[in-house]
Amino acid sequence: GRDLPPAERRGIQWIHGVALAARFLLIAAMLVINIPHLSDLGIGGLRGDDAYYLGRAIRARDIMLGLTQGRYDYFVVSDEYGRTSYLQLLTFIQVLFGPTPYSMRALNSLLFVTASYLLFRLCRPGFGGTATSIALVALLFLPSLLVSSLSTSKEPLYFFVTALLLTAAIAVIRRKGTIEKIGGVIAVTVCLWVLDDLRRGALALGIAGLVLAAASRLLLESSRRALAATVVTIIAVTALWTQPPARERFLGATASVAKMHAGHVFTSGHAYKLLDDGFYMHPGTPAAWPLQLTELQAGRFLVRAAFSFVVTPLPWEMVSLSELIFFPEHVLWMVMVLMVPIGAVAGWRRDPTITACLAGFAVPTAAVLAVTTGNVGTLLRLRGLVTPYLLWFAVLGSLRVIEWLLARSRSATLGHVAAVSWA
Repeated sequence: GRDLPPAERRGIQWIHGVALAARFLLIAAMLVINIPHLSDLGIGGLRGDDAYYLGRAIRARDIMLGLTQGRYDYFVVSDEYGRTSYLQLLTFIQVLFGPTPYSMRALNSLLFVTASYLLFRLCRPGFGGTATSIALVALLFLPSLLVSSLSTSKEPLYFFVTALLLTAAIAVIRRKGTIEKIGGVIAVTVCLWVLDDLRRGALALGIAGLVLAAASRLLLESSRRALAATVVTIIAVTALWTQPPARERFLGATASVAKMHAGHVFTSGHAYKLLDDGFYMHPGTPAAWPLQLTELQAGRFLVRAAFSFVVTPLPWEMVSLSELIFFPEHVLWMVMVLMVPIGAVAGWRRDPTITACLAGFAVPTAAVLAVTTGNVGTLLRLRGLVTPYLLWFAVLGSLRVIEWLLARSRSATLGHVAAVSWA
């Protein structure tokens, strides 16, 4: 609570304290509920990724300690799928402390709450106390994010590293001391190094976020510069599109991500389709699936991907109890998306640097998720990677709309009073 007014400092401390306490109580409840199933291999997983990561880490621990020599254990541990730095960390913790299915959830909860605090401290000076406090509460207690923070998967660590990367990048920009700037550069480098092995493509997304933030901050500094940048971009894209090699490269890249999307569609679960129906008649693995797209087919795929990222699943498309339970938050998500542009404009007027960084970290990730996902459950879970950065804009936009409605209502009331007085 440093540099905050005393009342706000106490409020923020209470918010974080309640957020941690609520998570620890839920973890304790999970432990009690799973007592009949407790064992060295019992993990109390909420979803498949929980079971896979922790189960694999425990198998690696048992092999290292000589507790098992099973061939299947070796097969699972040596599989290239899922081999990330988070899995190495998880295995290291299992070796040090034994099976830790519930204490690992507590650690991930702490990482998530800490990352939320870092974003709050970044946004508070520019966006104001009211907006950032509301956004912080939403971030800490939104049901899907709350459940994600309790998992043993890598999402909480990923959120923490990206929030730390954003904090370090802002420190490099705004800190005046040489030592602080050097420390910020080192922190940015370390975060990018961790991201490189934490999630496939995470390094590229992190760099893309920083580049997009810097470019938008530079090009949108004035309306004249923004107009010039838009004109240059349109001319450059048009010129490239007239070149067959560039056009073929674009279509090839679109086909590659479409294959990744189809890989989700061809597996079990509730899938949704982005390509024309005829492409799904002959299932295949992404690497071996022959896929050629025309310009119109690629365009339809990209438009459907952007639309589906926002609205999927529609109410009449929900087929499971978990999706129906998620419906109220899904409606909130769509309202939030409507408020994001308004909040982004308001945020740019208050603090363009923070606004550019938040948008820079959200847009590339959202674009990649939109074109590569084809499973409803996976989409709902991975949308949580961008929600923590869009929430600040959504709250700002909502407050701006409320202010406008109140001002209009007050103006109408005063006009009515004046008309009555004149009469």
